[in-house]
Amino acid sequence: MKKAINEEGLKKATKQINLLQKQVDYDTRDYPIKYLVDGFGTDLFVIPDYQRKQSIWLQHDKERFIESLILGYPIPLIFLSDTEDGQLEIVDGLQRITTLKEFLNDELTLKKMDKLTALESFKFTDLPLSEQRRLQAKSLRVIVLRKSTDEETRIDLFNRINTSGTNANPAEIRGGSQALNKFMVLIKKLANYKPFLDLVNLSDNKLKRQENVELVSRFFAFAHNYKNFKHDVSPFVDAYIKITGTKFSSTSNKKFTTEFKNTVQFISDNYPQRIFKNKNGQTPRVRFEALIVGTFLALQENNSLDVDEDFINKMVATNDFKTLTTSDGSNSNKKVAARIEFVKNYLLHGES
Repeated sequence: MKKAINEEGLKKATKQINLLQKQVDYDTRDYPIKYLVDGFGTDLFVIPDYQRKQSIWLQHDKERFIESLILGYPIPLIFLSDTEDGQLEIVDGLQRITTLKEFLNDELTLKKMDKLTALESFKFTDLPLSEQRRLQAKSLRVIVLRKSTDEETRIDLFNRINTSGTNANPAEIRGGSQALNKFMVLIKKLANYKPFLDLVNLSDNKLKRQENVELVSRFFAFAHNYKNFKHDVSPFVDAYIKITGTKFSSTSNKKFTTEFKNTVQFISDNYPQRIFKNKNGQTPRVRFEALIVGTFLALQENNSLDVDEDFINKMVATNDFKTLTTSDGSNSNKKVAARIEFVKNYLLHGES
C-alpha cells in the first residue's frame, strides 16, 4: 500500500534536496587534448586515492579510445574538481588522460584497430602531421567541480559514474555493433525459434539480456570453427560472425537455418526434455555447447542417428561428460574440443 505523504514530509524532503544540491557546484569547460596531456605531466593534476586502485585499461581499450578520437566520435565527459591549491583532482577520466599521454608521447603503439586498420603499428608521430595537429587541438568536454565540493561528494560522484547501470554483455554488444551484419540478423531470428526456446527454457531475465542470442552465436562459431578456438570466447565468436557476415548470401541463410533447425528438432525428438539443464535447473553454456555442437557434428557424419532418451541419459551420467562440462577450465582450447568431440563420438559409436 502506498505511503501517504503529508505536508511535513514534503517540507522535510524539500529541505534535504536543497541542502544536498548546494554541495554540488560546477562549470563546464573545453580543454584541448594537448593541454590535458601537458598538465598531466606537471603538478596541475592530482590523482585521488579512490582512483589509484582502479584497473588499468587493456591495450585494445586504449586503441579503441584513440580510434574514436581520430574518427571524431563523441567522447564521455571527464570530471575534474578544483582544489584549494588550484590543482585539478581527477574524479573520473584517469584512464582516458593516461592513454592520451602515452599516445602523444609515443609510448603507445596501435596494434589492432577495429576500423582504422591502416594505422596498425603506428605511433603518434607516425600519423600524418595534419592528424597530429588535429588530435592535439581537439577539445574534450570537462565538468569541473568547484572547490567547495567536499570529498564525500566527489567520491560519491565517482562511484555513481562507475557503478550505475548494468554493463552490456557480449551478446548485447555484438548485437549493437554488428546490427547490419546479415548473419547476425539471422542469429537473432533463430534465437527466437520456439522449439529452441522450449529446449533451453531460459528465465525472463536471461532472455532480456539476450542469452538466447549468445547461445545461438556460440552454436555456429563452435560448430564450424571450434578447432581454431584459442582461449577467449567473446572475441572468437565476434570474429566468426563478422567474417561470416562479409560473405553472407541467400544460400548461406538457407544453409545455416537448416543446420540449426534440424539439430534443434533432432534434440527435441530424441533427447530428454530438460537435457540442457543441470541439476540446479540452469542452462550452463559449456553443457549447451557440448550437446548441441556434438550432436550437429554427429549428424553431419550420420544423419540417421538412432538414439533415445535412455541412451542420452546414460551419456550425460558418465564421469567424462560431467568432468568435461564443468566450468573449471571450460575456456581452454583442449577442453572445448574434448567436450564437443566426446558427445559427437558417443552418439556415433556409443560408450567405448
